[in-house]
Amino acid sequence: MRPLNKDILSQYDVSIKKYQYIRSAYYLDTNKGKFLLRKIDGPKEQILFNYEVDTHLKHNNFKNINAIYTTKKRSPFAICGEQLYIMQGYIECEETDFKNFEDLKNTVYVLAEFHKASKDVISKVKDVEQVNIKNMYDYYTKRNIQNTKLKKSIVALKQKSKFEIMFLDSCDEYTLLEQMALDGISRELAERLVCKVKSNHTVAHKDYTYHAVNKTNLGQYMISNIDMCNYDIQMIDLAHILGRVMQKNEWDIDILYQLIKAYDSKNTLTQDEFEVLKAMMIYPEKYNSICAKYLGSKRRWNYNMFEQKWQNMIIYMDNQVEAAKIINSW
Repeated sequence: MRPLNKDILSQYDVSIKKYQYIRSAYYLDTNKGKFLLRKIDGPKEQILFNYEVDTHLKHNNFKNINAIYTTKKRSPFAICGEQLYIMQGYIECEETDFKNFEDLKNTVYVLAEFHKASKDVISKVKDVEQVNIKNMYDYYTKRNIQNTKLKKSIVALKQKSKFEIMFLDSCDEYTLLEQMALDGISRELAERLVCKVKSNHTVAHKDYTYHAVNKTNLGQYMISNIDMCNYDIQMIDLAHILGRVMQKNEWDIDILYQLIKAYDSKNTLTQDEFEVLKAMMIYPEKYNSICAKYLGSKRRWNYNMFEQKWQNMIIYMDNQVEAAKIINSW
């Protein structure tokens, strides 16, 4: 077992009874309870912002998160050499099951409560006016243009890889979804949501996947890993997790409808938020991700990974297209 660094521990007001080292983190049993100690690779500004969000959540009575434990000097991080570490409270949890509707519903419930508590976050280290918040309409327009050019460049190739042949066989269906998403919103609508973030100082999780929410043996759902949180449109979190749920459940539109309804029951969606959420659920994000990685790849013929990702995606393509049509009608 990797030994604990005494220089790090000396910065905290705790006494260690025992510890375990698992997956690059120390699980500590101390005189003040259980904690998780881990390295952080991000900048100090982000850790300070995370602590501000953490404190804000606590003041808003949101308890479903493992709070940061400060050092003796009241810093949210310890320093050893040039490496930063944070210590957080720890409760033993198990992973949520994306095939279990009760888990899915509670995953959305706790996100809604997180979003409600993450408004009016005033920071001393980040200026909301200086944060680059993506206009979803402009982003989708840019990606649509790039993906259209990508198709033209692949068509022009004299010799095509297996992946490129697969791409041409089904890219048109995804292009239709891109256009459907764009038709459902406007630049002005997307900009209103950006302005709302800045006026209300709303924070998004930014990495809300099934790894980010787990449940205790008492049935409490805990959010972890707010390392990337920032001022942003909160619907991005909801669309991100719902997209993963849909992929796991073959785009079952009934599940999607019930989960959106569950979120809305805890944190009411505005009309603008609902329209943008619809567009994000219609937009083929997985397709866009593969296209972006293809464009960034330097080894054109080494595409086994792309082939596998594409095959995994088109398994549910027909269901996704049909679901998009229903979402568009809402």
